[in-house]
Amino acid sequence: MDFHSTNYFGENIVIVGTGDVIHDELVDLSEKHFGHLKRLADKKIMGKGKAEFHPGLLCVRDENIDVSNVGVFYDAPSWTHPDFYGFLMLQRMFGEYEDALQGSSVMDVSKQHNSMQALLTDLPEINRQECLYSPYSDSGIFGNYFVGENAFTRQMNMCGMSLPAIYGEHISETEVHRCRNALYT
Repeated sequence: MDFHSTNYFGENIVIVGTGDVIHDELVDLSEKHFGHLKRLADKKIMGKGKAEFHPGLLCVRDENIDVSNVGVFYDAPSWTHPDFYGFLMLQRMFGEYEDALQGSSVMDVSKQHNSMQALLTDLPEINRQECLYSPYSDSGIFGNYFVGENAFTRQMNMCGMSLPAIYGEHISETEVHRCRNALYT
């Protein structure tokens, strides 16, 4: 009831009629079903401010579970920010990794895969990695998600923290061209 009274009010509702609609009938039905609503909300609408992300580390260990799930994420620009496309490129640069598909490759890793994949092929008990960038209208979140053996939780944290710093100082032209092509297609 509290949610309904806070969010369902006259100035927060738009009624649209499409197709073969008789305007007077639409107005009559709207008045019948929505005419009792108050024009303004009874309470102040919460959650209209910009999202705030606070750094933190949460570790939950369960001896019955063999795998660890790790997410290392950072504040990122919104989809209206000038750096939006730069973060789309970074997302493609980090890419996705699954050891069953890439870890057993006999190819030269440095020529066939990106830096994240090259790092993860040296850590055989990290099974999966995925880079995520979720921009919103006022903020965003960017980072990497890992799945691997419990014993490698620290290494997954380090991969999530160190690779963005390494990319901040050195990015190979090969990786830039690969992610441009991935973003373009």
